[in-house]
Amino acid sequence: MASIKPRSPLLIIVVSIISILLAINAVLIYENSRSIERNQRLLENAEQAKINSLDVVRNLHLMDLALRGYALTGQEAQLAATDSAMNNHPKIFKRLRKALAAQNFQGLDQLNNLDDSVTVYFKLTMTMRQLVATNRNAEFLEILKRNEGFYVWRAYKNFSDRVSEFERQVVADAEANIQRALRNSYLLQFFIFLIAVPALGYLAFHTSRTFRLSEELQNAQAEKNKILYERNEELDKQVQEKTRDIRKQNEEITAHNRQLLAQQQQIKLANETIEAQAIKIAAQNKELALEVERQTNHLRVTNNELMEQNSRLQQFTYIISHNLRAPLARLKGLANLLEYSETHSEKDNIYTLLIKSSRDIDEVIADLSTILNIQKQTMLLRCEIQLSNIVNKVLSTLETEIKNIQPTLKIQLEADKIFSVAPYVESIIYNLISNAIKYHNPEQPLEIMITSKKRGNYVQVEIQDNGLGFDLARHQHNLFNLYKRFHTHVEGKGLGLYLVKTQMEAVGGKIEVESEVNKGTRFILYFNAGID
Repeated sequence: MASIKPRSPLLIIVVSIISILLAINAVLIYENSRSIERNQRLLENAEQAKINSLDVVRNLHLMDLALRGYALTGQEAQLAATDSAMNNHPKIFKRLRKALAAQNFQGLDQLNNLDDSVTVYFKLTMTMRQLVATNRNAEFLEILKRNEGFYVWRAYKNFSDRVSEFERQVVADAEANIQRALRNSYLLQFFIFLIAVPALGYLAFHTSRTFRLSEELQNAQAEKNKILYERNEELDKQVQEKTRDIRKQNEEITAHNRQLLAQQQQIKLANETIEAQAIKIAAQNKELALEVERQTNHLRVTNNELMEQNSRLQQFTYIISHNLRAPLARLKGLANLLEYSETHSEKDNIYTLLIKSSRDIDEVIADLSTILNIQKQTMLLRCEIQLSNIVNKVLSTLETEIKNIQPTLKIQLEADKIFSVAPYVESIIYNLISNAIKYHNPEQPLEIMITSKKRGNYVQVEIQDNGLGFDLARHQHNLFNLYKRFHTHVEGKGLGLYLVKTQMEAVGGKIEVESEVNKGTRFILYFNAGID
């Protein structure tokens, strides 16, 4: 090795240079890869920006075509397209804004202004759609003539051209950067090749010399091993003699250890028996605790059911003792009067009162039948329901009342699908909207807002009005009881809210109420969300 050392400085220098170049090459490859990835992301963002820019235009065209189609044909199927355009609008602008921001686009303020313009225009289209739905065609045509959609489209078209020019420049720069990175990498690889090939030849020459020296060293080592083998045989003989002495001592120690192991085995068996008994007792205690918990939960559920049944029985007792007993008493009294009446006019009057009392009894029995039917139906046909269809159907049913009062309707259904019982959902929404119309404040225009949004496993539906309202703190305990009314200036039986709560519980939902006197009422309904 001492003879090789003076000849190795050149080899060390060459290897060092190649190592440095390889390290530089690795760093450059890493940087080129990152540069290529960045430019590829720029290309992807550019393509995404172009697509989203076109999607904005398509969405505007979709809204215009659907609105005009609905105005021409009157088919509600066209409204699905307007709803789709309205829902897609914020998503498209969000994706476009994200793509442009990733490229440091300088016109995001203009994009925000265009977003506001499109939002204002879409709100105008919702107003136009409402005009068509309410047959106010003259007002619809007046707004249509202003052709505000064209101005929004033209403003966006100018912005889209600017985006397209920006994206063309981004694509050109990205492709130029990618080509430059690849060219630099190729040049460095070629330079390393020119240096590495001679160096590898030089390394091969010195490696062959090293192998020859290694063979000579191996032969010398073999001779040394032979001498060591002879010495090891002598040592083995001495070790065997010592081993026989040690073996005798080990046999004595082993006998003593066997006695100790036997004692340890007995102790181990006793411990295992104790541990098994402890595990068995712990398992029995755990089973007893689970059984006690299960029985406690069962009793708690049973107790809650009994409390609900007692509450319902109290309600029915109240109905029978008040709402049913009074017309029965009148019926009995009229029958006695009929027995002693002498003139035909008196009998006719009594017959009229008898019929009215009979009808009152029939209405009470019909109400009880309706409630019992809802409470008895445990197997309800649930399916996926479009909230917008239910709301439109209810508004169509209340068309006469709506024309008389002329309320302002605001409908925003972000979540449109629920999984429930269609007749119950229609009855619930009908009762709440009809109550809003019935108990409106005559001193101000009525406003009704219907909204929906997703909340976990539920769809939250809100029906809010600015009507008369009621004192919630005062009537909270009687709010959903039978025949409870808070306003007597209009006709009603006080059955609607009871039916609403009963039907909500029947479909596995829940209801909340907020109200203030002369400020309005807000009902919050929680329906099971539609299945995916």
